[in-house]
Amino acid sequence: MVPSSEAVRSEAVQTLIKRMGITKAAIFIRENLAQKMDYLKVKEELFAGKSVAKLYKEIKKSEK
Repeated sequence: MVPSSEAVRSEAVQTLIKRMGITKAAIFIRENLAQKMDYLKVKEELFAGKSVAKLYKEIKKSEK
């Protein structure tokens, strides 16, 4: 059974608070999770026309 998005989000927030403290967790959430973003659109813009092999090569090249 796949957990609901709400349950996953709640667990993630609790984990952030436990590991980082309330202040850092709040900053992270404000800066990252609260933004309205269409992941599929962003993914298409970032990786358009690139194969997995090409992305892998780019990642390996940037690690050097």
